[in-house]
Amino acid sequence: MPSGAGPEYEGIKAKVVHVHSLGLIGAVLAGLTMLAALGFGLLMLFGKALLASLLVWALWPAVFSAEFTQVVFGSQTVPYWKVFLLTVLGGVIAKMLRPGSWGR
Repeated sequence: MPSGAGPEYEGIKAKVVHVHSLGLIGAVLAGLTMLAALGFGLLMLFGKALLASLLVWALWPAVFSAEFTQVVFGSQTVPYWKVFLLTVLGGVIAKMLRPGSWGR
């Protein structure tokens, strides 16, 4: 046996047949599984920010006037993505000010 080479087996061929058994349906299911895992991870990471920004977004028109909203956001309505980004930024700043809360 040459140095660095693995063991050699004569007459044995390893063939993976089950990979082709699911085909396109298996690929779609695997992709959906990956998307579900990604979605769950994002929900665990941004769950509190999503809920807080949804609450702020729903209550903003009842608390502040349209003129104030125009000054703050640049439009008469409150864009959800801006509120979400501000909520995430506020959470990051709050964690920076309280390093003891980084762990569970």
